[in-house]
Amino acid sequence: MRAFLCLSLLVLMVSSARAEGKAANGISDPTGSTSQDKKVNGASTEGTIDKNGAATAPPVTNGGNKRDSRIGTPSFFKGETLTYEVRFLGVSAGTAILSVNDPITFNGYEVYPILSTVQSNDFVSFFYPVNDRVESYVDAKELYSHRINIKQHQGKRKRKKQIEFDQVKHKAVQIKDDQREIFDIPPKVNDFLSSLYYFRAQDSIEVGRSVFVDVHEGEKNWKLEIRVLGKETVTTPMGTFETIKTQATPRYEGIFLSKGDLYIWMTDDPQRIPVKIESKIKVGQISISLVSRQGG
Repeated sequence: MRAFLCLSLLVLMVSSARAEGKAANGISDPTGSTSQDKKVNGASTEGTIDKNGAATAPPVTNGGNKRDSRIGTPSFFKGETLTYEVRFLGVSAGTAILSVNDPITFNGYEVYPILSTVQSNDFVSFFYPVNDRVESYVDAKELYSHRINIKQHQGKRKRKKQIEFDQVKHKAVQIKDDQREIFDIPPKVNDFLSSLYYFRAQDSIEVGRSVFVDVHEGEKNWKLEIRVLGKETVTTPMGTFETIKTQATPRYEGIFLSKGDLYIWMTDDPQRIPVKIESKIKVGQISISLVSRQGG
């Protein structure tokens, strides 16, 4: 049930399930290798996304330390927990939770463990149980990914995968089904969960402009475009918010892989809390609305 694959990726702005499906329907692995321990030359590792040059801006001085000008002080805080109601075709389908835990040290780096869980309710579980858990270790200073752990249970299908990102050697080491694979990655790459927090931490966001994020998922490197469409007033079970409306579209080797039907509404303030998400799929529409927020 593809609907719940999107649910499990929730706010995972890459919309990995859709992207992987497109790749399977016409975009092959750049190497075609099938060995258990292989090196895959990832696509779109660095480089430009249009004729104006690279999507990244040059470093600027911030408090005496050089850091990417796209990143400001993180707009999320330790202990933030966001709880959402998930609806499919207008019917309540389950609960999704995003939480940021206290920083820890991982491979010598300070990281935020960020956890995403999706749980179907009793009614939906009778037909198609969903119990997904995704944890990302996000660099506390620059908000790229160091590791992602994925554990999904959707219907009769179970999936378990771990990817560790070597941001010095630019390699991703994936362990899936007891197989170890190595992939080339671009500098400061994100996973599909960390990309949400990366976007939330942007210094400035302007209507009509796009933010581009390098993401590794599905054994490929994607260029995620997050375009700011405008400002809207949005009401959820938690209340009414002034928001910015964004549209997330993944690319592979410069090719758009969806029609841009994933929309995220975030509060129009420095915290940029995702309050509403909508995605249209073949069998209907998924809507995710903020119910409560704690901490942060």
